[in-house]
Amino acid sequence: MEEISMQWISTTVIVVVVFAIMASTMFNSGRKSSMKWPDGPKTLPIIGNMHQLGGTALQVLLHKLADVYGSVMTIWIGSWRPVIVVSDIDKAWEVLVNKSSDYSARDMPEITRINTANWRTISTSDSGPHWSNLRKGLQNVALSPLNVAAQSQFQERDIEQLIKNLQEEAALNNGIVKPLDHLKKATVRLLSRMIYGQNFNDDEYVEAMHNEIEELIRISGYARLAEAFYYAKYLPSHKKVEKAVEEAHHRVKALIRPFLTRNPPPNSYLHFLHSQNYSEEVIIFCIYEVYLLGVDSTSSTTAWALAFLIREPAVQEKLYQELNNFIGGRQQMVGSAVKVEDVNKLQYLQAVMKETMRMKPIAPLAIPHKACKDTSLGGNRVDKGTRVMVNLHAIHHNLKVWHEPYKFIPERFLLQQKTKEMEQSFLPFSAGMRICAGMELGKLQFGFALANLVNAFQWSCVSDGKLPDMSDLLGFVLFMKTPLEARIVPRIR
Repeated sequence: MEEISMQWISTTVIVVVVFAIMASTMFNSGRKSSMKWPDGPKTLPIIGNMHQLGGTALQVLLHKLADVYGSVMTIWIGSWRPVIVVSDIDKAWEVLVNKSSDYSARDMPEITRINTANWRTISTSDSGPHWSNLRKGLQNVALSPLNVAAQSQFQERDIEQLIKNLQEEAALNNGIVKPLDHLKKATVRLLSRMIYGQNFNDDEYVEAMHNEIEELIRISGYARLAEAFYYAKYLPSHKKVEKAVEEAHHRVKALIRPFLTRNPPPNSYLHFLHSQNYSEEVIIFCIYEVYLLGVDSTSSTTAWALAFLIREPAVQEKLYQELNNFIGGRQQMVGSAVKVEDVNKLQYLQAVMKETMRMKPIAPLAIPHKACKDTSLGGNRVDKGTRVMVNLHAIHHNLKVWHEPYKFIPERFLLQQKTKEMEQSFLPFSAGMRICAGMELGKLQFGFALANLVNAFQWSCVSDGKLPDMSDLLGFVLFMKTPLEARIVPRIR
């Protein structure tokens, strides 16, 4: 049996190598362009730069490589997928803002096609009438200021329940809690009301959608081989991943489809999608996209902030004092003492939020852009179809812009004389025409949850000296490699 297994492995390796050589040959022979790729680390046959991209979070590795090879460099993912990586704010603005329309196309992994209605969602489709219409519908209807404001009473009810759930968990676990799942479910509820209307109240749906998001994140971790090696998609292991994605596809459709026959209110995202006469497939996966991009981004950023506050108790205390002084007589033993309308009035809270997003931008490499026409970058030719990735992590940790960039210092955002470089170099949601469509709601929910969690509890290490692990796990968004565990103590009123 062992001999057969080894023979299969050897055959598989040979097949991948042969096909990779063929793919590399076809790629190189098919190029007839005067484009000169930027310098980058030396590649190896078949694998490109893959041997240099393991062991540490990708955005960190690319930052280190940029220090050696320059702020605009070429990285080869395998032997057939070159990508230009930008780590300089001036060039980033050229790609994201000044030539935003030139670089507004997407280049998505094949495995994402099935659960994005053939790349017909906001984040996965190329710019154009379809993309523009979807984006306007989401922002001007579901995420309109009036509609967001109408959610506040429900958000305050949800945060009260979240705090109660954390208290119950702490009582059963000697004061220790894992806040991430609680945060995710609260965000699923919020987004469900934006999608289906304010009367949404379905705990079973919330639980099921939460599980589907977790499952797709798990599956995506196994799908990276085919991005690097074109013919790896024909291997048995990748076929298993494709099958798992197809199964998730059917479950998501079964979960969302019953809502499509209901009569959604005019200010809901579903009402807008119906009004455009989109196919059922497009409607379902445009809805699913809102959860995929909204749930983990908001909840993970809140978890990162709590982890920083545990590691920096003086910052946590300063934030609590601001909350305590601001809300005054509204204090309650349990409840949403901080209102949604308060979030943008709390200066130190805003500084803590910004510093969290600077240190841990939720999409540190953004979603890769692709040139939709022949263009240029830094005066050099860039061909149509070229992939460009902007390393927001590198920009947020530039020693020339940020004082002690690896230290958590919210006060940097309270300086009276903030430099223009600081303002331009803070891009937690990217920039330009493809900036995150839901960023205002995301920031509001992040600040609201963080303020109430700090107002309700003192957060500390599970045990003395055991600080939260701040290691990154890069998936759809930037997760904590070790999900946060913390000890909470209710604040004394």
